[in-house]
Amino acid sequence: MKSIALRTGGAGFCLAAAIGLALLAQPSAPAQAQKFTMKIGTATPKGNQNVWMARFKERIEKRSKGAISVKLFPSSQLGTIPRTIEGLQLGTVEAWVGPPGFVKGVEPSYQVLDAPGLFDSLEHAQKAITDPGFREAYLNSGMKKGIRGISMYISGTVAVVSRARAIRKVADYKGLKIRVLASDMEVEAMKRLGAAATPMPLLEVLPALQRGAIDGVKSALVIFVPFKYWTISKFLTESDEGVIPVAVFASNSWLARLPKGLQKLVLDTGRELEDEMYRYSLKERQILRKVWVKKGGELIQLPPAERKLLMSKMATVGSTVATADPRIKKVYDKLLAVVKKHRK
Repeated sequence: MKSIALRTGGAGFCLAAAIGLALLAQPSAPAQAQKFTMKIGTATPKGNQNVWMARFKERIEKRSKGAISVKLFPSSQLGTIPRTIEGLQLGTVEAWVGPPGFVKGVEPSYQVLDAPGLFDSLEHAQKAITDPGFREAYLNSGMKKGIRGISMYISGTVAVVSRARAIRKVADYKGLKIRVLASDMEVEAMKRLGAAATPMPLLEVLPALQRGAIDGVKSALVIFVPFKYWTISKFLTESDEGVIPVAVFASNSWLARLPKGLQKLVLDTGRELEDEMYRYSLKERQILRKVWVKKGGELIQLPPAERKLLMSKMATVGSTVATADPRIKKVYDKLLAVVKKHRK
């Protein structure tokens, strides 16, 4: 009985060893099912930027079969815009959605879309900025500094909410302290109108307007309506001298860690959403205009003569800022080329 037990034990040992060797020969479980998390932040509580994030999340998680898990953080939950952009460069935040002028501290050329007076219409702007002759060069401008653009679209036109007085003519800008997005283009534009440009993080803007630290805010309906600016001032001037673009920037270090197939999926999905989100923004803009009026706000358009005067003052803002920095001028010239190409 003893010898039989030993033989049985020996066979069991050999079987266990064989199973162990077979398991060792297989790829490890973590390598087979590696997961990636993509945190995407934005400053807005709702609106087209948040819709972009939701649609991107749905498509990426489905198409990657769960390999990429997308987490959404609206209302600056990841920090102020400057801190979130720093996170992109450091790789602690995977993506951010917002106007690209905020990223000019990383790469100055990202502000070229803030140049006023370039586009004949929103459709003209959308075709120009998504033209391959401009799009790739623009979105890739910050790659050496840790960020890469993956998507962009036109979300609306420039508007101003003013508390001190309604802006009904160009002279009404004079002496006002107006919050701008952040770019040199916007600072120069306000300077030409006799107003003081005041860059400020989004979450600080409404309280600043309420206590009178600023007299007005230059932004868009997609900000003014969700944040209920009508509770502070009813005067909204649709100056329309420029467009409000939205861009999505991803962390370059995070993208580099993705397998090639997942990298392509992220980039292709970002591109796919551009014209779709532009069309969504057109409908959204009309809804927001109605909400503003329903809430007791006033929509103001400049008379033809005043608009002509405004545009004459804005005509050379872009070239003035671009000429001062070769990095900006290189991208600005590409923008001018596609603007001309798509002009009817």
